[in-house]
Amino acid sequence: MKHTKADVVPGAIAHRVDDREQTIEEHLEQTARQAERFAASFGKEKRAWMAGRLHDIGKYSPDFQEHIRHPEKTGTCDHSTAGAKEAFGRGQLEVAVSIMGHHGGLPNFGSPIVDTSGDGTFCGRKRKWEEGKIPDYSAWKSCGAQQDFGNVEPVDGTRTAFGRYMEIKMLHSALVDADYLDTERFMQDGAVLRGQYDTIGQLRERLENWLAGEKWLEAQGGVNGMRAEILQAAAAQGKKQGRGIYTLTVPTGGGKTVSSLRFALHHAAEHGLDRIIYVVPYTNIIEQTAQKFRTILGEENVLEHHSNVVYEKADQEELNPFLLASENWDMPVVITTAVQFFESLFHNKPSRCRKIHNMANSVIIYDEVQMLPVDYWIPCVRALEELSGSYRATQVLCTATQPAITFPGGKQPEEIAGDVAGYFSGFKRVTFRDAGELELDRVAGRMAAQEQVLCVVNTKKAARDLYDMLAGGEDTFYLTTMMVPAHRQEVLKKIRDRLGAGKSCRLAATSLVEAGVDLDFAYVMRELAGLDSVLQAAGRCNREGKRSREESITEIFTFAGKIPHTIRQQADAARRVMAGSDQWDSLEAIEAYFTFWRQQRGGQNLDKKGIMEKVEQYAFRDIAEAFRLIESDTYTIYVPWGEEGESLVGRLRAGEYNRSLLRKLGRYGVNVFQSHYVSLLQGDAETVNGLAVLTNMSLYRAQTGLEFEEKEGIAIFS
Repeated sequence: MKHTKADVVPGAIAHRVDDREQTIEEHLEQTARQAERFAASFGKEKRAWMAGRLHDIGKYSPDFQEHIRHPEKTGTCDHSTAGAKEAFGRGQLEVAVSIMGHHGGLPNFGSPIVDTSGDGTFCGRKRKWEEGKIPDYSAWKSCGAQQDFGNVEPVDGTRTAFGRYMEIKMLHSALVDADYLDTERFMQDGAVLRGQYDTIGQLRERLENWLAGEKWLEAQGGVNGMRAEILQAAAAQGKKQGRGIYTLTVPTGGGKTVSSLRFALHHAAEHGLDRIIYVVPYTNIIEQTAQKFRTILGEENVLEHHSNVVYEKADQEELNPFLLASENWDMPVVITTAVQFFESLFHNKPSRCRKIHNMANSVIIYDEVQMLPVDYWIPCVRALEELSGSYRATQVLCTATQPAITFPGGKQPEEIAGDVAGYFSGFKRVTFRDAGELELDRVAGRMAAQEQVLCVVNTKKAARDLYDMLAGGEDTFYLTTMMVPAHRQEVLKKIRDRLGAGKSCRLAATSLVEAGVDLDFAYVMRELAGLDSVLQAAGRCNREGKRSREESITEIFTFAGKIPHTIRQQADAARRVMAGSDQWDSLEAIEAYFTFWRQQRGGQNLDKKGIMEKVEQYAFRDIAEAFRLIESDTYTIYVPWGEEGESLVGRLRAGEYNRSLLRKLGRYGVNVFQSHYVSLLQGDAETVNGLAVLTNMSLYRAQTGLEFEEKEGIAIFS
């Protein structure tokens, strides 16, 4: 083993495993260099280096050295306060807070007047070191491990509170990831499979080859011709435009997914950006998008990361690149959900924060950007502005119903697609009708009279009642989040096959079919909701433009007094716009809708949890607890559905428990409310290795998924 000057203190070690030891100096230097490389993407490399050099100096204390040699005989030892103290003493508050949170999470800043040495806030721990209550780490000062920090950038006192908040988060992320990676390398004795993927330039070439093979760029005239024009504009703008925030406003069916990817790859290759992060609104569409990207770019280059693949439990299985990359997004293409993306940005725990620095110097695409969580609208928009303004990210707001985001300072994003008005006119493929108020049986009757019809309603109960009224049969389908994802994909394939063959097909569903699900019905019915939802439903009607506009009907209706309170304001705003125009899919109508809706919400409801006030207080822990995009606590029930589901659950029962198995099991999970979860565990499900598994398979139907009295509401998305 190579020895360093840290050996001046006999046996001062940071980590040990079996008969191998890593000195503190080795760990500090390697972590600092890695953190410095990470922070170079946003110009804070010296601060990150300082954080790495100081983060574990508390390990020089006799208390920690005793703990690492005899953990079974000693308790925990505070080793992060020492580094925070040294950074703070050098005027580097952001670095100090980052260091203090590198194990337990970023703390609330607290009060320098009220907090005592027993409080877990930054000010409490500052009081702790002032009172001499932290372990003696003075060996650090005499062993030669001290460094000259004179060239570290001074704190910029002109930054806003949100700017300083984000700088702390980025420094913390760079430090934590560097710390984890160096520890990982030592624990694995250097054998770590990371970074084995294509370059951005190679991925761009893969996309261009795929487009050539599919002949997408050769189409002329009609819908396919306009898709080709949008693709060409995306490539041209990707090369031409500098870093910034852009919109890609493409009518439903206009190929925005591939167009946004083409912009991103050309832009990243041209400007030296590191990765593409694709943010989708729901887990029920992420698999479809991820599979498309894998087909185009190669499976080894695409990471799919969402709630079904967030891993907290360590295990001893062989590490592989996908599992490792899910921890810090170190892959060229990441597909994730809005929940995973924004909750990570506002979280305080190291395991959630270590990916944040990889958002810098990236292209970030927000699919269906209008679905940004309205209760957190202001902090989310502020984060978008900061990512581009200070962290060199290019962001693309991608949708058919652009919500006209206004950033502080009034700057408006530039459009990528070019002739948006012309495309919206050219993509008009449906005739809208207002059917007024209908009873459920009349809706079912209208569906029965059509050969190919989709009806989207606002609650699972209404969708199930419609399905029952249609009396089933091989041409009648029901889609719900109470089906496991693998089952939903199978049902969608049957639906597409019938539609493509011109056979009768009737589908009752909630809004889960509206975004990212390629279906092409002749007739669509949509219960009144927000105008963006109405237009998304209309996008499943005559999607390929093979029918005339006159024979492709999208019909809007209401149930008397039955609009869920969660979408009542959106529905009211939509009704107001629709009453004043019969061009519901025009750009003017979309802009008016979002204007009315935001007015109804009121400014205070665009930051419902007071996140911005907590940012002013640097209350990192409180922000993490408050920023939850999914308010209802849900629990996962795993269902042994089909051969693969049975096999995976069988492996779980046999004692297997690893991240690979958990990832695959995600395709066989159903999220339920706590009351239903508890009820199912009273005899219809059991826990296996801490996971709930359905045992009463009579509750899971091939047509309707998991059966029980479900609370009314829109689908659960995570």
